[in-house]
Amino acid sequence: MKLPILALTTLLTGISLTAPAVAQNDAHVKRLLETKECKMCNLSGANLSGANLSKADLRGSYLEGADLSGADLSGAILIRTNFRKANLSNTNLAGSDLENAYLNGANLSGANLRNVRLNRAFLLQANLSNADLNGASLFQTNLREANLNGANLTSANLNATILPDGKVSQQKKE
Repeated sequence: MKLPILALTTLLTGISLTAPAVAQNDAHVKRLLETKECKMCNLSGANLSGANLSKADLRGSYLEGADLSGADLSGAILIRTNFRKANLSNTNLAGSDLENAYLNGANLSGANLRNVRLNRAFLLQANLSNADLNGASLFQTNLREANLNGANLTSANLNATILPDGKVSQQKKE
């Protein structure tokens, strides 16, 4: 009796490890590309590489693992959006609102984040190497274990920000 249960458990475990937990909703992707508005949408794993999504409204949407490399999201409303492990390398996010966004493990290398609002956002283990954060607001943002090598933080507000080493910044970085 124990052998069949063990075999079934092993089979089900193997299936659950290979199947994705959540997949993009194709209707949501189509709506976003046509209207630039998709609040609370499921866009996880979507390929939006190079897409023109300037001034898009994606409040509360789920983009975990999505590919947005080279996309234009300038001026977009991305409040409470989940970008966990998303590829945002070389993406233009200038002037976007990412307050309370989740970017843990996201790749933002080479991204344009000038004058972006990242207040109370989560960027644990995010890759921000060579990103331009000039004038960005990162008030109470969590950057623990983030890669900031070569990042431009000129005029960025880092007040009460948790820095990569775990220390809390108490002043604006000029």
